[in-house]
Amino acid sequence: MEEPEMQLKVKKVTDKFTESMYVLANEPSVALYRLQEHVRRSLPELAQHKSDMQSWEEQSQGAIYTVEYACSAVAPQAKNPPGSS
Repeated sequence: MEEPEMQLKVKKVTDKFTESMYVLANEPSVALYRLQEHVRRSLPELAQHKSDMQSWEEQSQGAIYTVEYACSAVAPQAKNPPGSS
């Protein structure tokens, strides 16, 4: 075989191989595997954030209730200050 002919055949083979590897790397099952891998890594941290947010929400609701209760106790006194009768 001549050298240019051999180079052409080698180039064709490497091009086909590269194309096959590209198709294989971008196959949907590979994408789903990578997505599953990402979820598996991220889920514990997201669950912890959710738990923290729920705890903060409960604390906030308690503080809001306390402030509203204090305001309702003070409001009648503000309408009738001591010594105004």
